[in-house]
Amino acid sequence: MRILRTALTVIAAVIAVAPGACAAATTDTTGSIVVGGVNRTYVVHVPAKLGSSVPLLLSFHGHFGTGSGQARLSNFSALSDRYGFIVVYPDGINRGWNDGREGSKGADDIGLVKALIVDFSRRYRIDPKRIYVNGFSNGAMFSQYVGCTLASQIAAIAPVSGYMPAEDAAGCRPARPIPVLEIAGTADPIMPFNGGEIRLLRFNRGAAVLSAKQTISMWTNNAKCKGPPQLAALAPIAANDGTSITRTSHASCVNGTSVVLYTVIGGGHAWPGGRQYLPKLIIGRASRQLDASQTIVEFFLAHPMR
Repeated sequence: MRILRTALTVIAAVIAVAPGACAAATTDTTGSIVVGGVNRTYVVHVPAKLGSSVPLLLSFHGHFGTGSGQARLSNFSALSDRYGFIVVYPDGINRGWNDGREGSKGADDIGLVKALIVDFSRRYRIDPKRIYVNGFSNGAMFSQYVGCTLASQIAAIAPVSGYMPAEDAAGCRPARPIPVLEIAGTADPIMPFNGGEIRLLRFNRGAAVLSAKQTISMWTNNAKCKGPPQLAALAPIAANDGTSITRTSHASCVNGTSVVLYTVIGGGHAWPGGRQYLPKLIIGRASRQLDASQTIVEFFLAHPMR
């Protein structure tokens, strides 16, 4: 266990300081808010020009990560300037999120989501029908939990490299059908594409998730999607990097809801289009065949709450 703890410490340090392939905008700032008597911090990007009705995106880092690290990984801030939405990258307590599992409970992270929505809606003209949640890894698992519990406030979710926690599945009863975009790597050595125990450096992390397909099935059942999905192989956009992308789209769902799975064949525990933040031996391949951030933003903006 000492070896594992040492490795996790090193990984946390690398994630915290590694520069991004596309650094986040220099106009990112920091802020804080008190939730349940606890001071919670975040990084935020507010574009210079805001319309009269502003979308809000909350993007949650992976375990061992930080809000600033998530800003570098996703580079949503540059897209924020282009499309006119506010993006917030919160910091998790002990660098993790309470995603509903018994072992992760403690921090009031659902309360944090609610508080951030209230606070930013007070300060800016946030469109209540265009509030979105995204996350990576543990943050992606948390975004699944947010979709289960706050569907009345969240227009859509987009988890990357993180599936529905098995403990949450039975109790997931969203208040409304919610659009979901999932990005999953088939060769992820940490988050099992076919479900089961999360592992890091071959050690179980004491948490189990549904498979990518089971996770999508939960959301399509919630959205009452009918008919077969549309399958498409995406054309490569980069030199051969050992990965390819297929898209499975469920569009015949109630209230115009869409549920989409991007399968990164050969992809690892990574953000497609983002940096190879750790060696392939640890996280697998970071695909260059999809700009995950652009894809997520386009999906979100096409799915206001109905």
